[in-house]
Amino acid sequence: QVCNNNPNNVDSVGERSSQYAAEASCRLRFGPHVNWIAQFDIDEYLVPMGNNTSILPLLEKLDQEGNKIVSFGSWRAWPRRRFIETPIPLHGIEHCGRNQDCFQLQIPMNYTMLQAYNCDRQKPGEKTKQMPAEKQIYRPDYVKHHFIHYSTVTGMSVMNKADVLKSGHRWIPGSAFPDPLSRFGDEQTEALMLHSKAVATQDTVLWEKACKAEYDGQMSCRLGTPFPEDMTGVNLTHGDEGWKFNCYVNHKIDDYWVPLLEQNLKAHIPELASRLEAETDLQ
Repeated sequence: QVCNNNPNNVDSVGERSSQYAAEASCRLRFGPHVNWIAQFDIDEYLVPMGNNTSILPLLEKLDQEGNKIVSFGSWRAWPRRRFIETPIPLHGIEHCGRNQDCFQLQIPMNYTMLQAYNCDRQKPGEKTKQMPAEKQIYRPDYVKHHFIHYSTVTGMSVMNKADVLKSGHRWIPGSAFPDPLSRFGDEQTEALMLHSKAVATQDTVLWEKACKAEYDGQMSCRLGTPFPEDMTGVNLTHGDEGWKFNCYVNHKIDDYWVPLLEQNLKAHIPELASRLEAETDLQ
């Protein structure tokens, strides 16, 4: 069978098998040589939180606890309107997927994706809804098979009832999840996931209507307008100059991680370097 990642609306439907094969290959080849494997996408940022400036303190803490798997909820963040290029309208089925207006959302080169998409739909620690996906860091000597979002076979799941009880854990017939040696990361004090998945052109159809504070329909606004830090006296029906509040800024990202990333990227991105230099001159 040929691996393919085709969409599900074509004759040869993709089964994402190339992704599964690549992940399994990574675990088998590199697992014996490392203590931990992190499994997430290139558009997902794993952000150390609290006093952490590295993910290492969390891994050390997991070792002390005896935990082998840590999960992070992954929910699409929205790009803030102030960090996108001025929309240039497109029209028609060829561009928009329907006979409506849309635009190609782009982040200018003088800003980072991390800063632009730093507008999550929940505050850190408030992802109470079931996440559409989660990503993990796991011990490859404990996880025997990993499947994109989940540790599907672990050292515990292959045990029989007697061995599970002997290990001091409760036997749950017919259910291997959640694994007793796994937990979610604390988003306020340990780390969280920011998912900067690009907004597709067809997802901007009727955005000017869907993003208005007065709109009460079913269309989703995928452009971020952050809630104010202080909601005292704020009228949600008015929004921000008429735009609907729909996401929250993570200040650890804006205040610590974005400047650090910019300092490391400016030598490679002239547009970013020019903006930083101009901002320094104004100070």
